[in-house]
Amino acid sequence: MEIKKSLLALAVSSLVMSGSAFAADADAVSIEKLKESFSYEVYGVIAMQALTRDYNDAGKALWAEDSNWKLNNESRIGFRGSKDLAKGPTFIWQIESGYVGGSSAAPGADGKLGVRDTFVGFEGDSWGKIRVGRVLTPIYEIIDWPGSNPGLGDVYDWGYGIAGAPYQDRQSDTVRWDSPTWGGFSVDLAFGRGDKVAEADSNWAGAAAHYTFGGLTLQGAYEHNNTGDWKNDTYLVGAQGNFENGLGFFAQYKMMEAEAQVAGVDDQSQNSYTVGVMYNVSDYQFKIGYAANDKLEDGGQKVAHTDDSVISGQVMYFIDPSAVVYTRVRHVERGEGEAKRVDNANPEFMEYSVGVEYYF
Repeated sequence: MEIKKSLLALAVSSLVMSGSAFAADADAVSIEKLKESFSYEVYGVIAMQALTRDYNDAGKALWAEDSNWKLNNESRIGFRGSKDLAKGPTFIWQIESGYVGGSSAAPGADGKLGVRDTFVGFEGDSWGKIRVGRVLTPIYEIIDWPGSNPGLGDVYDWGYGIAGAPYQDRQSDTVRWDSPTWGGFSVDLAFGRGDKVAEADSNWAGAAAHYTFGGLTLQGAYEHNNTGDWKNDTYLVGAQGNFENGLGFFAQYKMMEAEAQVAGVDDQSQNSYTVGVMYNVSDYQFKIGYAANDKLEDGGQKVAHTDDSVISGQVMYFIDPSAVVYTRVRHVERGEGEAKRVDNANPEFMEYSVGVEYYF
């Protein structure tokens, strides 16, 4: 939603008068000129999902909870803006909160401002966009969407068993460049510091390429992470399509490798894939997806009971261009090794849910 200029002027004036906004030379700032080329937006989503899960005995032990019902509150809010600089490109910025979180989370632990994409940057029509701060990595942006929807993230997103950091999701201390689209082709490049910021060799870098023609998009991505104990390389190829007859699909294959940096520890590898189809008719969308992790390989040998799978079906109804309601059913099975099995069964659960999402 656009903020009225009078309110924006008041906010900017308050910052300037406080002495904190332009401490170096506040008198040089023209408030009227600042207002003319500045845009500011509040955005977000109100998202609530009610679900119930039925665990087997191994699942109850792994997730440390009984079969139950709960609410998944993914509501969040953000602020973003831009300014056309008089002697430069367009300046862009954003700060976004995380999800509200569940009852098990500490108060305010998940919903703080800055948990999701929070950055400053510049953009131009001829050279694209560069952002500095906390942003999605190029490969994870593809993994997250469309690869992990509907409800496939337990396996395809964060459900891998390989050691180290096969990829980041959102990462602070990041510089990312997104190219403009050249004849249907675009590129994303990024690099940054890893999870152990104090260590000189804790770094990551990644890239993604996209080519769109007609209703089809082909994608490829790569990410390298160095965490000190492990060096990880992850490769992804994928395709997605949306067609005028209402049909759509996505498919991805992900190859993860971990090179041990500690003597006596074996290298690891694991592959994953995801596929989904959808059909849009009138105000409805019908969608089904399946994702799986192959068995973990440790020292060239496959490890038993380390493969995972999830199958999910969803019906969504658009009650407004900015709001949907949906129902979803899914089955998740996790392979956590022989020690996590109970009665010769892997941890698993059935989940039934309904939800509503309103975007503003």
